[in-house]
Amino acid sequence: MSDSFRILVVEDEPGMLTTVKLCLSGAGYRVLEAADGARGVQMAIEEKPDLILLDVNLPKVNGFDACAELRRQNFDRPILMLTTRTEIPDRVKGLSAGADDYLAKPFDGRELVARIHALLRRFQRDQPVVRVLKLGDITIDLAQQTATRAGEPLRLTQTEYGLLGLLAETPGKPVSREQMLAGIWGYTYLPNTRTVDTHIWRLRKKLGDDGEDPRWIKNAAGKGYLLAV
Repeated sequence: MSDSFRILVVEDEPGMLTTVKLCLSGAGYRVLEAADGARGVQMAIEEKPDLILLDVNLPKVNGFDACAELRRQNFDRPILMLTTRTEIPDRVKGLSAGADDYLAKPFDGRELVARIHALLRRFQRDQPVVRVLKLGDITIDLAQQTATRAGEPLRLTQTEYGLLGLLAETPGKPVSREQMLAGIWGYTYLPNTRTVDTHIWRLRKKLGDDGEDPRWIKNAAGKGYLLAV
């Protein structure tokens, strides 16, 4: 299994499927795919992806029924429905079937990635997470936002605590730059991904983490960064 999150895309329109796959792969996600609702339900139960992108207008089993069936079978991971049907009754029907969020087509790829990241973070809040990091002689309390090196205070910014907290949610797993932009700077502030690199560089410098051969905040080639603890 890949270290990145796995997302099952249930979409029967080839062009849309290709677009979504490129968007998600570029954000560091591993993509599984199914072309109809029946196959989507089967793959979800067998593969247990971290999140499902589920189209509404699907052959064999439509998205509403597929979502309801997944919840009936106790599939507890986030489900994000994609559809051109934006009327309120359709949205209510999707959410009532067990969907966690609803995104209308056409959509901006950055918003799709941001919504996925938000859903994954919401799901992980119910899972055990790291609250105190020990990085050599550095102790970082993510809840209290305090840090010390060898007992002496270490000054970190709120953004730096946020980056460490985000990386600590999935230790050892890559977090993409797009995920960091969405999680730290929010949906509406999506600058060039060099913003993330600059903040990681500053954070490494404060932690004494060698940028050429980092010990704690490591580069994940083509995926982003990961925390080695």
